[in-house]
This record gives sequence, C-alpha cells and structure tokens, in this order.
Amino acid sequence: MSAKALFSKFTSLTDKRDPKKSTHILAEVMFISVCAILCGADDWNGIRLFAEHKEGWLRKHLTLPGGIPVAVTFNRIFATLDPEEFRKIFIQWIRDVLSGLELSDSKIVALDGKTVKGSAWNKGKDAIHMLNAWCTEAGLSLGQYKVDEKSNEITAIPELLKLLELSGSLVTIDAMGCQKKIATAILKKEADYLLAVKGNQKKLYGEVTRLFDQYWQDNLEDAPDHYFAEQEGKEHGRMEHRRCWVINDVTEDSNAASWRAKTIAAIQLDSSKKGKGKTLIRYFICSCQLSAAEVLQATRKHWLIENQLHWVLDVAFDEDRCRTREGFAAENLAVARQVTLNLLKLDTTVKAGIKNKRKTCGWNEDYMMQVLKLVDL
Repeated sequence: MSAKALFSKFTSLTDKRDPKKSTHILAEVMFISVCAILCGADDWNGIRLFAEHKEGWLRKHLTLPGGIPVAVTFNRIFATLDPEEFRKIFIQWIRDVLSGLELSDSKIVALDGKTVKGSAWNKGKDAIHMLNAWCTEAGLSLGQYKVDEKSNEITAIPELLKLLELSGSLVTIDAMGCQKKIATAILKKEADYLLAVKGNQKKLYGEVTRLFDQYWQDNLEDAPDHYFAEQEGKEHGRMEHRRCWVINDVTEDSNAASWRAKTIAAIQLDSSKKGKGKTLIRYFICSCQLSAAEVLQATRKHWLIENQLHWVLDVAFDEDRCRTREGFAAENLAVARQVTLNLLKLDTTVKAGIKNKRKTCGWNEDYMMQVLKLVDL
C-alpha cells in the first residue's frame, strides 16, 4: 500500500476555508507538506522552500492553481484542519498497509505518550502531549491521539483504542494505563493486555507484592522454566541483568481476577555502571497466560516505542524544538511526521537511519519517488 493510497484520501478532507478566497487545493497542500517533511523540512519555511525548489517536479503531479503557497498559508491550513479527520485517514491508511504485511497473530502494540516540548514556547499554554500506538513487530506507528490540556493519558487511551484494529494483539501500557476501564476496553477489542502495576492501584499492587513475597519465600531456588527466566545485556553503557517470575494460577477470589488477569509477573532489573549498581522490581498483570520468557520479551519490546518512535521524532525530525502552536497545527503536524516516518520505515532499499533517509530523499528524486511509490503516476 503506497503513499498514493494515502494521498487519494486527502481529497476527502473537509476544507473549512472560504472557497472564494482559497487559491490552493487542500489535498495538494497536504501532498506538498508530506513530501517536504519526507525530504527534511521541519517547519513552514522549510516546507515552502522545498516547494519552491521542487516546483517543476510538483507540477508533474499537481495542478497548483495558486502557485506555491507561502509559509503562513501552510500554517493556517494545518491550524484549521480537523485533526480527528486527519487522524482517522492516517489510521485507515496504516491499517491497509499492515494488512499487506506478514505479521504474527500475537503482535505487540505499545501505547505511550510524548510531549512536543517546543509547542509551549508562546501564548502561555502547556505543550501538547500526544498519545501514540506503536506496532513493535512492524516498526510502524498505528495512530495517535492528543491528550486534552485539562486531562491526562487515562482519558485519552480509551479514545485511541476505539480507533485501532487490535484483534489478536497484546497491548502493553505503563502504570498510568493500569485502569479497569482501559483493561476492559482492550478485551472488548478482542485483544489482551499487559499492564504495569504500581501504587496508583493500591489493592492490586498490595496483593501482587504479597503474592510474590510468599512465592520467593517458598521457592528459594530459581531454575529456568515456564515460571522463571532471565536475560543479560548491555544498554547505554550499563550492564543489565533481568530476572522474571510469573504466577499463572490466579485465584477466582483475588483482586487480580476481577481484572480478568490470568498472569501476574515480577521483573527484577539489576544494573551497574562505573562501579555503581541498583536494583528495581516491577510488577505486571496480563489477561492471557504467558511464560516468564514471554513476559520478559513483551516488556522489552514495549520500550521500542521510546527508541524507535519518540527518540527518532526528536533526533531525526527535531520535533521537540518545533514551535508550531496555532489552532490544530501542532497536532496535525505531529501526525504528518508519523506519516513520513512510516513511509521511510516501509522502504528497505537504502540501509541508513531515518535522518539520513530524509536527506537522501532531498538529494535524490528517484529515491523520493521510491519511498512514495509514485513511479507509476
């Protein structure tokens, strides 16, 4: 499924401008913006400069009745564009993309939030916070939802879940998302959950910690099997050792059972750097039966959303320094970045990081066409 299919959906976007005063076609402005971001533009002036330098190429695919839009026009259009419509188009497009990929039946979908820090630079407003969904197996963004300024991720998560196709997936969320309403919403989507448990759920946390304290007291020796697993590795200059224990026989009268949990897990992380070490124990509940090795794998994969999405948006797209704020512009621009990130992730013809792939698109028109898959237009 190419960008061509996505761009065809742009024509269905609602244009809120006065048609008598509009000289630029909305779908064409969106096309130009995505292409510009793909080629390294990070702000409205960058998008305009791309369009000016690529006007000849753009005219092969677009009509451009008003010529090349100025920077404030790009800003104004993104500020007035309905973010819900744009988000739904993105989610529909990537759903079609995933249907053409060979993924396992139990893919992991990680949910986590990211603040676009630069969006707080003026007008005394807080920076926007985007809740993102990431398919760890495909390495693709599945969708996003802006967290309301007067709310938090707890209210945004169910709204994003409604939009996603999750059947057969394992949805992983940190402790903030450990809410019965969220767990129920995931199960209703015919998916399973793996939720981190902390003190914000006092009864559940107390029960889980007591169960493992008793388990460790009764099982002094650990041997690798279904109920115990361990990993060693090196991360960011730290030596790390992870140990995981699971309990699958959740009793019907327990608090965990009221969450419809079938597995509870504990992971101990021992890390050391420059001679200094620390130990951390984290607890989880899961709605399906998992072995200790499977829990370790799932919790490790959850953090790919930080390394492959959030970090890349900051380093390769300079998202944290983007000062766009007017109207819905910041939210819509965040979605546009994830459109281009997915396009670059889907292309495997160039072995390079996302930042250098963007540069290659700007330097090499043939490669840009390859990424966009517009060669047949």
